[in-house]
Amino acid sequence: MGALFLAAVISAGVASYGWRYRDEPSGRWFIALTVSAGCWSLFEAFLLLADSPFTRLLWFALEPIPAESSVFFTLLFALEIAGYERWVSRRTAALLAVWPAFAIAGVATNALGVHALLWESLSFATVGGITATEVVPGPLFWVDVVYSYVAIGAALVVLGVHCLRSRQIYRKQALVLFVATLIPAVVGAVYLLIPFSPANPIAISFAATSSLLAVGLSRYRILDISPIARDLVIERMADPVLVVDRKGRLADSNPAARALFDVSHPPLGSPVADAFDPETVEALESGGELRVVDDNGEARHFEVDRSAVTDGRDAVRGHLHILHDITERRVRERWFRALTENASDLIFVLDADGSVTYLSDSAAQTLGTDEDPNEVQSIKRFLHPDDEDAAIETFREALERPDEDATAELRFRSSTRGWRVFSVRCRNLLDDPVVGGVVVNAQDVTDRRKHEQQLETFANIVSHDLRNPLNVAEGYLELVKEADRPDPDHVERIEAAHERMGEIIADVLALARGGTVDEHETVSLDAVAAEAWTNVETGAATLDIEASASFAADRTRLLQLFENLFRNAVEHGSTGSRDSPDDAVEHGSTGNQTASGDAVERVGDGVTVTVGATRDGFFVEDDGPGVPPADRPKLFESGFTTADDGTGFGLAIVRTIADAHGWSVGYEDVADAGARFVIRGVERAGDSAQESNPASSDDA
Repeated sequence: MGALFLAAVISAGVASYGWRYRDEPSGRWFIALTVSAGCWSLFEAFLLLADSPFTRLLWFALEPIPAESSVFFTLLFALEIAGYERWVSRRTAALLAVWPAFAIAGVATNALGVHALLWESLSFATVGGITATEVVPGPLFWVDVVYSYVAIGAALVVLGVHCLRSRQIYRKQALVLFVATLIPAVVGAVYLLIPFSPANPIAISFAATSSLLAVGLSRYRILDISPIARDLVIERMADPVLVVDRKGRLADSNPAARALFDVSHPPLGSPVADAFDPETVEALESGGELRVVDDNGEARHFEVDRSAVTDGRDAVRGHLHILHDITERRVRERWFRALTENASDLIFVLDADGSVTYLSDSAAQTLGTDEDPNEVQSIKRFLHPDDEDAAIETFREALERPDEDATAELRFRSSTRGWRVFSVRCRNLLDDPVVGGVVVNAQDVTDRRKHEQQLETFANIVSHDLRNPLNVAEGYLELVKEADRPDPDHVERIEAAHERMGEIIADVLALARGGTVDEHETVSLDAVAAEAWTNVETGAATLDIEASASFAADRTRLLQLFENLFRNAVEHGSTGSRDSPDDAVEHGSTGNQTASGDAVERVGDGVTVTVGATRDGFFVEDDGPGVPPADRPKLFESGFTTADDGTGFGLAIVRTIADAHGWSVGYEDVADAGARFVIRGVERAGDSAQESNPASSDDA
């Protein structure tokens, strides 16, 4: 008697423990199974304690309800827990429940005397206060026995297969379930072969079955881990694997995961928040990237592949986390990032519409963008407006010819060096699954292009400009050698040719040095302008300094800049030049001019040269005829001049000196008449320009 009550109590306790899993299909079948087993044991106890024929018959008729239910729920629970939940549907459950319902109804009608199909005769005898039952089975009784053992046999088969296929903790779990199901079946078979009384031993055997289920719940977490997850966890996977149930508890881990997190005994069933650090928990929940530092202090990077674990009904039972080691990839990315950060080349990746999808760090630094490189939508704002059409054409060419590189030379604005010339190469990699865009590589060739232009200029000078006066000098030298008395005019021509060659050589040297500056010092605009004025043959020209400012510059190079601007102004802004506007382009030289008397009187006739400070630089203007519009685009080109005796280097020298300081120089028309050259980008030493008294000089 005590064994029956013990079995009922244990079953009730196991059912109450499993109540927390009532939301899980396997949990619901488990609760139903343990409740049915407990009721069977309890009803058997009440039958044995019954003291009247009616109560004895009542409990005898009620006992088949939990008995039939136990068989029914055992099969459903076995299918669910072993991973055959796709077979557990409402339709299947209804079909399996047909016979138990028929048997329970048959017991009730048999007890009422309607038929004798389940038992032919039934009698009770009381011995020592315990009721003994004697039954002569009917034909349907044996049908019920066959059904019960077929159902229990099917449950044992699926649990046995599950036990053989499982590994580690799952095998022990499956074995507990298999033995717990096997015990009542064996006891029932023995009872059929060798009946004994007074109590039904199957009901008593549930004490052992419920005890095993209690062990399975407490030690092996038989309801915590989804069977599908068990099949997915591969012990020999190189990647660490973690299984988390839908309540956020650690369900399983493979050896690689245990080694990674230094866990010798995985805390299965524990909340993930208690088992791992916050960084790991966040990575597991979001499926992001995880950084783990090993015992040697070396960091390993993992990409968390998070996927839902579903059962046969597509219900989410938890999540599987596979950690892919991407440490080598991160090392390569850092290596590539270091290259792009320190490279002088600009690297862009554009999509098919021309929008920026990638901007290298070196490009962001060069262009001076204050945005996140990945948020720059277009490079148009860094591109010179005059080069936009060429850029669009190059991009289209790359799209149309993916097997060839499209090239061009475009100007981009550097945040520190102004407009720079870049050799651009576009490669169409839109079909590349890794890149998926048009790769643009831009190499700064500004200095190289300037050097090439200088070489070309120097070659022209040597081959033409220097050769002409040299030929003149050689020709007149031969005449001098052949004559008994040298003709003074021949000697004067030789001297003029040498002087001309000296001017050209001086200008070439100044142009060659134009791209470099020595140490900077704080200079005063009015002082440098006044000194440069005294170094130039100005004739009747006058100098007017409107405003001054202090800024850092190479004083020697700045003097050369002013000397060439002044020389250009007095030679092309004079009244003699006003009648010949086509000649209104610089002559230029770095040294003082030595001219004949007529030339001296003609130079600077009546022109006024004005120097003044601007907000970001200074200007030099004259009141001469100005520069014809047709000549302005070529104004600063080396060798361009309309003067018969000009070298064409004066304004080119001005431009190279300005560039060397990081300034820019441009030409502007004066409102009334004359030419105005403006130097911009000058950083003042003081916040405000100081006004000075107008200074003038008359060197006529």
